[in-house]
Amino acid sequence: MTCRVFRKYKTIICWMVTIWLMTACDSQTRYHQFRHINEEGWRKADTIDFEVPLQDSLQSHTMKLQLRHTSRYPYKDLHIAIRILSHDSQYNQTALFNAMLMREQGYWKGKGQGGLYQTDIGETQLPPSHRGNWHIMVYHAMDDSLLVGIHDIGVEVSALTPGINSQENKQ
Repeated sequence: MTCRVFRKYKTIICWMVTIWLMTACDSQTRYHQFRHINEEGWRKADTIDFEVPLQDSLQSHTMKLQLRHTSRYPYKDLHIAIRILSHDSQYNQTALFNAMLMREQGYWKGKGQGGLYQTDIGETQLPPSHRGNWHIMVYHAMDDSLLVGIHDIGVEVSALTPGINSQENKQ
C-alpha cells in the first residue's frame, strides 16, 4: 500500500522539489524594467526615466542598459547618454555609450526574431552607500531629431558579486 501511494504522488513531489530548488536560488538582479518608445519614433527631447529602488547601502551594483530595436532602425550604431542620480543628489554621473548594433557582415548583433532584436548596449557600476530610489534618465545622442525603429529601452540593476571585475563600456 505504501509503495502505491508513493508512486501516485511521486510526480507531484518531484515538481514541488524542483520548484522549491528554483526559487531558493538568490538572484542578484535587483531591478529590471523596459520602457516602450513611441511607435512614431524617439524624439531627441524625449527622456526615458527609471526609478530604481536600492535598499542595500553596503552593496555595489552594476547597471546594464538594454535596447530592443526593429529592422527599421536606419543606422549600424546608436549613441546613448544616461544620467544617474542618487536620491540624495550626492551621486550624479553622466555616461555616454556608443553601441554597435550591426556586425561587419551587415547582420544585426542582437538576439531576436521577426524583426525585433535585443542587445545589451552598456554597463556601469553604481557605488554603495546611497540607499533609496535612484533616478536614471536615458536619452539618445544621435544627430537626428527623431529616431525610428527603437522599440524599448531597458535598465537592469544587479548586485555586484565580490570577485567579478565590472568595467564601464569602452566601445
